[in-house]
Amino acid sequence: MKWFNNERTRSPLTFPVETMALLSENGDCRDEEWASFTAEMYAEGHSFFTYLSDNADSLSSCCRLRNEITDNEFSYTLGAGGVSTGSKSVLTINLNRCIQYAVNHNIPYLNYLGEIVDLCHKVQIAYNENLKELQSHGMLPLFDAGYINIDRQYLTIGVNGLVEAAEFLGIPINDNPQYKEYVQGVLGLIEKYNKQYRSKELMFNCEMIPAENVGVKHAKWDREDGYFVPRDCYNSYFYIVEDDSLTIVDKFKLHGAPYIEHLTGGSALHMNLDEHLSKEQYRQLLRVAATEGCNYFTFNIPNTICNDCGHIDKRYLKECPHCHSKNVDYMTRIIGYLKRVSNFSQGRQEEARRRYYHGKVES
Repeated sequence: MKWFNNERTRSPLTFPVETMALLSENGDCRDEEWASFTAEMYAEGHSFFTYLSDNADSLSSCCRLRNEITDNEFSYTLGAGGVSTGSKSVLTINLNRCIQYAVNHNIPYLNYLGEIVDLCHKVQIAYNENLKELQSHGMLPLFDAGYINIDRQYLTIGVNGLVEAAEFLGIPINDNPQYKEYVQGVLGLIEKYNKQYRSKELMFNCEMIPAENVGVKHAKWDREDGYFVPRDCYNSYFYIVEDDSLTIVDKFKLHGAPYIEHLTGGSALHMNLDEHLSKEQYRQLLRVAATEGCNYFTFNIPNTICNDCGHIDKRYLKECPHCHSKNVDYMTRIIGYLKRVSNFSQGRQEEARRRYYHGKVES
């Protein structure tokens, strides 16, 4: 971990996406030494995700995926062992469009959404049959070689536009009973169908997808068709990315147990900060996450890259501390992986400029 952290001052590495896994107990981390090391690495400027759960039979990988472990075999992210950690298909529902369509046509939105979710499962089943057909003709050599197990990968129902649909309905986007009921109603409905269609060879999960590109496309298409579109890129979180009224603890609450319980494919809290915290402050936020049941999160502090001398600094600076050039770029997460902001798509660059970064946090 320390070696890779130092390597990121030499080259703007975007991969691998790392995850620190910890167990929680009674509102804190069970292993104090491991929690302390996790906080230390964050304080030193490392960029990784943390998975924190009171359940040892669960695992997260990459920027979203959460999976239930049913045996003790080794696996990796292609689903080639006992732990299933991959998706063979992701079909995403634009919740903002679906809910607005239902309301505009005087249909209870959960009833209409149920029809859409049901249809998505039928399409996913058809896709799986197509995969089996391809495999029968020898067209999926990685499956045949055993690198990927087709029966241990998920058919994922992705969701996007959850926050925007709530805004359309007039629901405040903060930790309140109305918003909580809305989130549980929508995501609980999808989980119900996931369980209904599950079989010995088919596994379904629900994921709030990263939507690096489709978040922009959904907003564009919906605006063109006359729907309510509050921003040019739909959120990939349970909070509004530009909202400066929420505290750090508020965001942990919004990605806490009551909101994420039906997301069997996972969701990650991205805590945007404009400077690194101390080891003690990060350690306290691990306690906050454990208390709120926020099981997957990362801290984003933009790294400064000098376009003239190539120096990389893990702080957010206006000029290069090495050559004092003001010709600098920044590296942060689009959603899952680190990337130069100048290399984001145009829509994502605009979204990145609107992100609210919390200032200095007092101890």
